[in-house]
Amino acid sequence: MIANLRNYEPETIEFVVPDSIREKFPPVLFQGSTNVDELIKLVNEHFNATFPESEVTQRLLDEFEISEIREEYCIKQENEVPKRERELLEAIERAKKIKSDAQDRLASIKTEIKDLAAEVKKGTREYHLSSKNTIRFALDGYFLYYSWVNGEFKLVKAEKIPDWDKRSLWAQEDRNRKAMLDLFGIEYPEVERPIDDTEDYGDKFEEDLSDKLPEEEPEDDE
Repeated sequence: MIANLRNYEPETIEFVVPDSIREKFPPVLFQGSTNVDELIKLVNEHFNATFPESEVTQRLLDEFEISEIREEYCIKQENEVPKRERELLEAIERAKKIKSDAQDRLASIKTEIKDLAAEVKKGTREYHLSSKNTIRFALDGYFLYYSWVNGEFKLVKAEKIPDWDKRSLWAQEDRNRKAMLDLFGIEYPEVERPIDDTEDYGDKFEEDLSDKLPEEEPEDDE
């Protein structure tokens, strides 16, 4: 039942991270370490990372949660829907207004059942990350989120860095790339330093201007 899931959290939490991301980035940072305060200090020393506020990611439902949710919507389907249907028939006989109210209640319970079934099919649930123990840093074209969960710094989320944001993050990505190599021996491609567009515009302006200037006429020899 849903009531059994209040404040429930699986013993081991698994996050929804695509396989391609898991293969590209380490699933756990500082494996084997148990002191999160020391690790946060180490991150601050070596990474250019932020501490995102109110960040949310998705975790997998475990078998207990799936079982409890299924039990909830099965009971509602067996007990509540027939009850609402009987109320609807009685309401039709009494008045149009009562009929309308009962139809709304039926629609509400069916929507709740549909939502519960959809949650089981989706197989994930939002997981609110601790702003104190969650870090975000840019690396190899992605914003990576690592959070202290189950006694480990786990990779919990990854977002592609938008093209418009890459120029401003060049220095951060380069520093983070070096940190991954120094701390974990994992090498990522060097980040190409962005070209200052103003230089290109200046060169182009000079070329255009020289094309428009009139050619000097040769002087006549007397």
